[in-house]
Amino acid sequence: MPSRDDTIYYGWYVVAAAFVANFVCVGITFYLMNAFMEPLTEVNGWTRTEVNLALVYGIFAHATSQLLWGTIVMRTGPRFLMLLGPLFAGVFFICLGCTDNLFLFYFYFILVNVGSGAFGGVVAGTAVNNWFIQKKGNAMGAASAGISMSGAMLPLAAMILIINLDLAGAFLWIGLGTMALGPVFWIVVRNWPEEYGLAPDGVVPEYALGDHAAKNTPAANPPGILRRFAPMPAGSMWNLGQIVKNGTFWKVGISFSFILIAVSSVMSQLKPRFSDLGFEDMSAMLMMSATALIGAAGKYVWGMLCDRYDSRRVTATLMSFLVLGLMLALLPVHPVSMGLFIIVFGFSMGGVMSTFPIIVADLFGRESFPAVFRVISLFFIVELAGFVIAGQSYDRTGSYNLAYLIYIVLGAAAVCLMLTVKRPVYPGNS
Repeated sequence: MPSRDDTIYYGWYVVAAAFVANFVCVGITFYLMNAFMEPLTEVNGWTRTEVNLALVYGIFAHATSQLLWGTIVMRTGPRFLMLLGPLFAGVFFICLGCTDNLFLFYFYFILVNVGSGAFGGVVAGTAVNNWFIQKKGNAMGAASAGISMSGAMLPLAAMILIINLDLAGAFLWIGLGTMALGPVFWIVVRNWPEEYGLAPDGVVPEYALGDHAAKNTPAANPPGILRRFAPMPAGSMWNLGQIVKNGTFWKVGISFSFILIAVSSVMSQLKPRFSDLGFEDMSAMLMMSATALIGAAGKYVWGMLCDRYDSRRVTATLMSFLVLGLMLALLPVHPVSMGLFIIVFGFSMGGVMSTFPIIVADLFGRESFPAVFRVISLFFIVELAGFVIAGQSYDRTGSYNLAYLIYIVLGAAAVCLMLTVKRPVYPGNS
């Protein structure tokens, strides 16, 4: 039970749970394709485009389910969903290894993505958001580091399982591990600090008394950068109509969707790309894992920078480095060029999914975070184009280079758009 007497502020236990949630959520729906793509094509005779379509359908289901889970989490809090989500997703992940029918594989993969959305994404983000204001960037960055750590560890673990067991065995053990997390999240996660007499960040400044804690207490005006994370006065939460009419919402959503087209498709099949460039399977997997591991460090660093500087400028800088990383990928294969790609692309790629929830909470406020994030997550649907681009690029040209060129153009457009984002003004205060 959370208490004021705890040596460690309980919000950090919630961050740890969100770290694991993100680790598994993104791992089973995205990163594991690095280990499963080639075996699935070899065993079942599917093309890479056909396997990529599973990612397309899955991410579409995940993105649209965020509207449902975001609505529910606003009413129930994240704890209940984080119990049920892993149980549901784990069962259907096991089913993936029990079929050689492509359309059944698509169906099961869609259900895995729907289930994972109930404990990752907006739900895990809300769990962390509810416990922090001042240290939101650090907390969000640490929680989202689970996404990249998943890329560093899960595909390698899955590859070892496939080698020592088979495809079905790998799906079985990973699915069982996912199911086991539901009860753990139920034990650890708590919805709001105020329910236990605590305040966000473990401190009790006036501005920490948000709408949840005191319905009629207006937010104070903390000095400097802290003002950015202060909740709005009571009754000023953003509703759906206000959100979709706001230009900042559209600019942030479109810029992140462009950059996610590149990040998602590159990272989902980075190991196959390294293999295509002539590296042995284990070397290629370790290179992909190194990229993801550097991304985990990037998630925390970029999140920490958002606590110190304007999140819009931090995000634009991150996107610029990501475009540079994609350019490095097109250089001739050489240890130096590959090393630079892994470092630059990995470090910048890692910050994308940590700065996304941070910038939403920064611009729209702590209390409105789930309301805005459930809607802006629909922009994830646009990233589906990246998987089709990658699959077609490989099937038609034998490489991913054409796809990378397209991603560079989209990334540059994302940078330009992010630089025009302005801090929104709540309509009632205009």
